[in-house]
Amino acid sequence: MARQGVVVGGGGEITQAGSGSGSIAGSATAPAASPHQVAVEIDEQIYSPAFGNIVVPDSRGCCSGFTSSVTRVVFILHLLAFIALTIFLGVQASSRQNPTYKPFANFVPLASSVIVSIIAGCFWVILAVINPPKAIKTSLWAAPVLALACDVVILLVGNGAALGIGVLIVVVAIAVALYSCWASGPRLQHATAVLSTSLNAAHLPPTASCLVVFVILAAFGYMSFWTVAISCIAAAEGYFMNFKMAYVVALLVSMAWTMQVLRYFVYVAVAKLAHTRLVYGVRMPGGTVEAFCGTMMGPSFGDICMGAVAVPVIAAVRSFARAINAVTKGNDEFCQGCCLAISDKLMGRVNRWGFVHVGVRGKAFCVASRDVWSLFVLRGISKLVDSDLTGSFCFLSAVTGGALASLVAGSWALAMDKEHKELALPVAIYSFLIGYYMCRMIIAWPQACVATYHVAYAENPQNPHLGTLIPDHLRELQALATD
Repeated sequence: MARQGVVVGGGGEITQAGSGSGSIAGSATAPAASPHQVAVEIDEQIYSPAFGNIVVPDSRGCCSGFTSSVTRVVFILHLLAFIALTIFLGVQASSRQNPTYKPFANFVPLASSVIVSIIAGCFWVILAVINPPKAIKTSLWAAPVLALACDVVILLVGNGAALGIGVLIVVVAIAVALYSCWASGPRLQHATAVLSTSLNAAHLPPTASCLVVFVILAAFGYMSFWTVAISCIAAAEGYFMNFKMAYVVALLVSMAWTMQVLRYFVYVAVAKLAHTRLVYGVRMPGGTVEAFCGTMMGPSFGDICMGAVAVPVIAAVRSFARAINAVTKGNDEFCQGCCLAISDKLMGRVNRWGFVHVGVRGKAFCVASRDVWSLFVLRGISKLVDSDLTGSFCFLSAVTGGALASLVAGSWALAMDKEHKELALPVAIYSFLIGYYMCRMIIAWPQACVATYHVAYAENPQNPHLGTLIPDHLRELQALATD
């Protein structure tokens, strides 16, 4: 069947923009448009298998499929290289051990940070499910407080590097505190409402927790190897240890990519389960086992590996552009005309909401990201989705987990080796990264439910399973803008 494009007219109708063999007879119209839908023309085609009553085949594209397969192979080879590097560093540490190395001041604190981060991540998920308003409010004040507490430990190291990092942490903590003051009123109320509504409406089966537990165990196994490898760098000496910085960079890149892949693996699998419930009101056929196996063994895993690299980069660029715009108060022409325009364009091509269609529709990541964002623009909710505070909640909860892990591990390292305080600095940094990525991966469960809720609304605003939360919030925002 030929691909059909769609455009949106002034009345909100979705009309057929092209024809071909097997085309839909006559002009197809979607269900009645949302009263808050904006009139906008979509210049590009939307390939959605169930967009209103328009049926269009999914498309991965040969190039997208090839890129996904290559990325999947590269990720697997990277894991094999990581294991080989860990074994190599272990052999070096056992054959030529540094006499000043103290495992209780290095390896044990790092291992404890893994345990602390798992506990923190589970705490945030449980709190988000039981009491969403309290979870969001707690993350807003806990992140800057624990960051400053972690900063005290780092400053106790007493060297120039620790001082520089300490100053940076203070600046970030102040920025987060100011953001917490800004994130109030309708934004906070809507975030708590959408988090609570999406979790309740998704009604995930009890076996979904088994999926998260399995991924936590996989992350724990990986982090166990990672802490051994990073500790062996400090424990070993000799010729091959002249490249310590290269080893550290390689291990940090490996941790970032692996943990992001595990995070979006949970994201996609949960989105599959939630989408079926939100759209059709029934449980997904095959349940958690099908969602888990289909995500891991299917072509979507390659898209997850690719998106795990692209999404954090685009998010960082967008955050940087927003920060500059906030500092200049929108008066910088370069920021307004270039940075924000580029970040908006990138957001339309690469975004985390695209993972929903990666899992549900089997689309290639770039195609899914474009299609989902086009749906958001079509329904007039792109700004609402982009400014949703649940994303900030997940980020701040991960920062809190990282700061707590760093506080515990850094304090332990300082207490066990008072003669070499400078060794506590890398331990504190590594522990923060461990805690951050572990919590980010665990908290992907509620974040996936929220994203799926937004995508389900964009696919059909008249969906009876979604309620009137989004239209009511749009009406409230319009009233505030009028005042």
